[in-house]
Amino acid sequence: MELLRSRIRRTKLGEIAYLGINALLPLAVLLLIRSFDSLYPALVLVLLSKWRILALRPRFWWMSLKANAVDLLFGISIVGLLAILQSSQASLLMELAVAVIYGGWLLYLKPRSSQSSILLQAGITQFVALTTLFNISTIVNDFVIIAGCWVIGYSVARHVLSNYEEESTELFSTIWGLFLAQLGWLLYHWTTIYDIGLPIKLPQISLLVIVIGFTAVRIYTSARASRLSEMMLRLTTIFSIILILIIIIFSRWDVTI
Repeated sequence: MELLRSRIRRTKLGEIAYLGINALLPLAVLLLIRSFDSLYPALVLVLLSKWRILALRPRFWWMSLKANAVDLLFGISIVGLLAILQSSQASLLMELAVAVIYGGWLLYLKPRSSQSSILLQAGITQFVALTTLFNISTIVNDFVIIAGCWVIGYSVARHVLSNYEEESTELFSTIWGLFLAQLGWLLYHWTTIYDIGLPIKLPQISLLVIVIGFTAVRIYTSARASRLSEMMLRLTTIFSIILILIIIIFSRWDVTI
């Protein structure tokens, strides 16, 4: 009985320590960005926070990296957004808001494993990562944009499909990554952004991919549940096309980042 109580106490202490570290990580990232006026120290800290990837045997490293890719992408994107805000001399309140979002991800959304939570994790990461990537598109070449889009697409698709017993997970993830890479190449050369009154601009690709991704997930999940009818397929496709046309038609094509 004493041994059992000791294990329970150690488990609770471990959980408290884990929550404390996750709560302090966003604050530490923000302080590093502001102190060094560079994203690299904060980026190193985010990478070190995923030390568990290397805690396994080397033959499991690649598998563990893919399993943690969405969380890693989100953390890297947050560092990028904070660096953009810092370079544009944004207010501390705005930077704190981004840090709070990161804290909410670590403490609330990341630990959840329900189907809806996994879809939300993938969707948010894809949106934030693409937004960050295209906000730095003026200081990187097209290879970085295309490669980044592929990594983002592959990672979020694999994250979604891991929730299902899908035999073609790698194939579908690669296809979605290639689709995002092609779309990224096109919109890198024809970049349209929305000025939302913040130093961080909203690229059109982030909105387009939300709509297309929603369509793909709805069709896939309906097919998996044997609920995909011709009417549902038609209505989902028409609804998505209308949203895409609205995004495209009401864009100012003479504006670039």
